[in-house]
Amino acid sequence: MLDVLRSKGNSLVLAFVSGFADALFFIHLGGLFVGLVTGNVVLIGLGLVGHEQGGLRGLQLMTFPLFMVGAGIAAIMVARIKPLQWATVWTLIAAACAFAISAVLAIANTGFDAACALFAVVAMGMLTAIERLDSGLGPPFSLMTGNIAGLAVAAARRLIGYPEKPDEWNQSLTSMVLVFGFVAGCAAGAFAQVTVGVVGMLVPSALLGLISILYARRSAQKPT
Repeated sequence: MLDVLRSKGNSLVLAFVSGFADALFFIHLGGLFVGLVTGNVVLIGLGLVGHEQGGLRGLQLMTFPLFMVGAGIAAIMVARIKPLQWATVWTLIAAACAFAISAVLAIANTGFDAACALFAVVAMGMLTAIERLDSGLGPPFSLMTGNIAGLAVAAARRLIGYPEKPDEWNQSLTSMVLVFGFVAGCAAGAFAQVTVGVVGMLVPSALLGLISILYARRSAQKPT
């Protein structure tokens, strides 16, 4: 059990980071997702009919190309840096730096809230891409719809007494871990926003820095 949870540690932290960033900026700007880019499509639609949470249409539209820029940066690192594990480490560090820039802009009281959010969008693009490009990082943290569906399946199985096979239990555990991480991240991000604002982005920056160090050490210990 502990070994299974440990193997999902990276994804748990990344799910937490994703929820943290999304909740913080959604509250701070009054309607913008930095990681759940498809959610911005809904908000743009709301804006088209005059809803108050659709008032950031220009910023919401900018998330699409910038998210792709972040994903592209991760893809370039994977293509240029070998082995793959070191490309992952540098991608995590780059994303941590982008989050840290968001916090520094807030600390400097520049008033560039939009710029803070867009740096976070680029970071989330990098993180979402690298977890797809490097399966060693852990199960996908960004597919929350699928993870919640998996959680529902696991709960239903227990209600009817269905005996899960080892691989089915592993899938159920993955769903539980990632949904818990995302929800915990949302709660933490909301708390950070009401207490310190965008400066709270130092938290996910630090977490990514920690993951990059641990992942680098684990990669260095693997036999070549």
